[in-house]
Amino acid sequence: MPSPIQWSDDLKNRTRQALESHGLDMPVPAMEHVGFKNADGGYGQMPIKYLLEGRFVITRRGTDTVESFDTAEAVIEAGWVLD
Repeated sequence: MPSPIQWSDDLKNRTRQALESHGLDMPVPAMEHVGFKNADGGYGQMPIKYLLEGRFVITRRGTDTVESFDTAEAVIEAGWVLD
């Protein structure tokens, strides 16, 4: 079933670039987590240490469900983008 929200190509591209660069090109201050939103209306966070290691692991807020992905594209295909 398609997601109710469709993210813009620009937002998906920014997400892909941030993940593929392991967060090194993100213009944000030092933090412990990177925030994500999902097309299903959910929110999650990825520990910055995982991003720097090239591991794509998002913990969904509210349920603490952990989702792991092999590629940046898989993150986006699952409906996740930077929040």
